[in-house]
Amino acid sequence: MGITIPRRHASAVAGSFGPLAVHRHEVVTPGAAYTAYTIELPDWISVAAITDAGEFVLVRQHRHGVDAVTIETAGGIVDPGEEPAAAAPRELLEETGYAAASIEPLGWVHPNPALQGNRCFLYLARGARWVGEPMGDEHESTEAVVMSADEVTAAMQDGRISHVIAVVTLLRALAVMNSAGVE
Repeated sequence: MGITIPRRHASAVAGSFGPLAVHRHEVVTPGAAYTAYTIELPDWISVAAITDAGEFVLVRQHRHGVDAVTIETAGGIVDPGEEPAAAAPRELLEETGYAAASIEPLGWVHPNPALQGNRCFLYLARGARWVGEPMGDEHESTEAVVMSADEVTAAMQDGRISHVIAVVTLLRALAVMNSAGVE
């Protein structure tokens, strides 16, 4: 049978708020016309950082969406003109105060394709070591959290780590580590 692909016949920016823009689309399908909204955002990165001892370096920070403190991977927006691979070590340092000996890509995901078209590039940072205090901007207050692989797995299962992008990044990092025989 197949699916029906809607066709946008008119689109306009409904509002812009910093790096976010809301688009309104007039959509038609056979037998129906409706309005759909999408959110335009820049691409993001997410970094699973691991020390030489095999511990994960994560970030504790307040998130406005849930109005609570979360534990998640370091990550953020890819700045205009910046490559995702350059944003990864920058965000790791800014949010945790850690630098890594190497960074390797773990692919990318669409964070929420129902509403957004941006991508989140995932990275594994190896040889993470503390080099100084986090250096986020005036809107960020973060602290590094170091956890073993077993603690990370338990935190994903019990909801202490609930950020879906962090979970996907950590699962991919754990899979790479396990396939290499790293524990």
